[in-house]
Amino acid sequence: MSKTDVIDNTVDDAVEGGTDEKLDIKEMLKKSIVVRIDDAGVLRKTITVTVPRDDLQIELDKEYKELLTESTVPGFRKGRAPRRLIEKRFGRDVSDQVQTRIVSNAYLAAIDREDVKVLGDPLVWVNVKDKAGVEKEQLVDMQRALGLLKIPDEGDFSFRCEVEIKPEFDLPELEGIAIEKPILTISDDDVTTQIDRIRARRGSYAPAPEGDAVVADDFLICDLKMFIDGNEVKSVENARFAARAQMVEGAVVSDFGEKLTGAKVGESRTVEGELPDDHEVADWRGKKAKFELKVHEIKRLALPELDKSFLESMGFDKIEEFRTWVRTGMESQLEQEVNRGMQEQVRRYLLESSKFDVPEGLSSKQAERIAMRRRVELQRQGVPDEEIEKHADEMMTGAREQAATELKLFFILDKVAEKWEIDVNEEEMNAQIQAIAQSYNKRFDRVRDELAQNNGLTMLYLEIRDEKCIAKMLEVAKITETKPSEKKAEAKKDKATEEKPAKKSSKKADAEVAEDAEEKAPKAKKKDADSAEGKEKAAKPAKKKTGKKSE
Repeated sequence: MSKTDVIDNTVDDAVEGGTDEKLDIKEMLKKSIVVRIDDAGVLRKTITVTVPRDDLQIELDKEYKELLTESTVPGFRKGRAPRRLIEKRFGRDVSDQVQTRIVSNAYLAAIDREDVKVLGDPLVWVNVKDKAGVEKEQLVDMQRALGLLKIPDEGDFSFRCEVEIKPEFDLPELEGIAIEKPILTISDDDVTTQIDRIRARRGSYAPAPEGDAVVADDFLICDLKMFIDGNEVKSVENARFAARAQMVEGAVVSDFGEKLTGAKVGESRTVEGELPDDHEVADWRGKKAKFELKVHEIKRLALPELDKSFLESMGFDKIEEFRTWVRTGMESQLEQEVNRGMQEQVRRYLLESSKFDVPEGLSSKQAERIAMRRRVELQRQGVPDEEIEKHADEMMTGAREQAATELKLFFILDKVAEKWEIDVNEEEMNAQIQAIAQSYNKRFDRVRDELAQNNGLTMLYLEIRDEKCIAKMLEVAKITETKPSEKKAEAKKDKATEEKPAKKSSKKADAEVAEDAEEKAPKAKKKDADSAEGKEKAAKPAKKKTGKKSE
């Protein structure tokens, strides 16, 4: 599987007809279309394409010629109906088919002829009616646009789209970069903290005591009112939120938890966030929104006691055995975290040493790509789907906040892969898909189909490719072992042992250990409040009759 096969997302699938016909149309249009390209921001272009009437008529005539021969119209023998009746009866269908071919191929012809290096698929400007019947121009994906654009009865046909483009820049030196490898150990206090996080996974949400105020990670039921420019534009009853960073109506509200902390049932709090530049409502794009939330209900996580019943449910008789087991898992995680920290040093070096700009207000589409990539990361760790869904909103929040950085890193690693000719073959892709399938106890073909439906294959390809790029840089780096400061050491150990969604496993002894420590999203600090929402369903280590932990 080549990079082109996996990464290139075009509108080719929307084009009807065989390959030869498609190429014929594209080459024809390349010679005749009028293309205008305007700046739409950093790494964004607006492309206006005008298709001459003569080309439209050629394609319309092809369709009607076939219909005149094959169609049956009451009162006429097959192939004998006059064209005006064929046009009246099949005109809408013919126009839709021709439009699909024309729009798709005209776009491809335009970027090919003008040598525009686009990233992903275009978004197309169309007029969409709101609930009040008022038409407003919006950016939509190509598939939706094909159902909203209409070829005019007379004259030329024009459409306008926006694309993200790749930047031009020089790579920094890739070999011999300085990397520090910290020497870290796990303390008894670290083990105690991790045990509390494991207990959190066995906890459940219950209404907070009457009169209590909101604290971090509480689960909230609120009425929401949304204001733009001082005017109320939307209201939602019984909206569900967690007291941490949130995505509210498309706006990132990083201080959501802080603003709601201290609120009691019946009280209202106000938060603010900026709406994305490609919000579905054109008039709201880039504007600041104010959200008024009235708290109706507060739910809080309750931890189980660390008693005999809890230990037995985990597969142990003695607390010492349990602590030893937890420590072993933590030490394994810490080693992985140290390696991830070295990889992060490589990423930071690449970002700081590469000079080019990326858009400040990236599209929702790009944020969705990043969130999907994080989902694939969790799937590779074997994290259950239901646990991933609990983090979905937080992943989108983190994706928007870090989209510019991650997009810049994507461009850099793409160029690194090109320079070193690093690719991902079919065997490597299949091996990772098989690993995911085994973690979820699913069939290989089912997992592959699920990934393909959500652009997950592309994200998996990028994950593997980027790992190979960074691994090669570490192979040729200058690595120095260091003893970090106490503050840095604690921060790294805290990150390594931070509780994450439970990892599925076919082996009971693996289920509850925090092997899934690293998760790039969500980033909010917590003791896995969301992971404990409801009963923990993962298996536990089997308990031997001798009272010793199962190996």
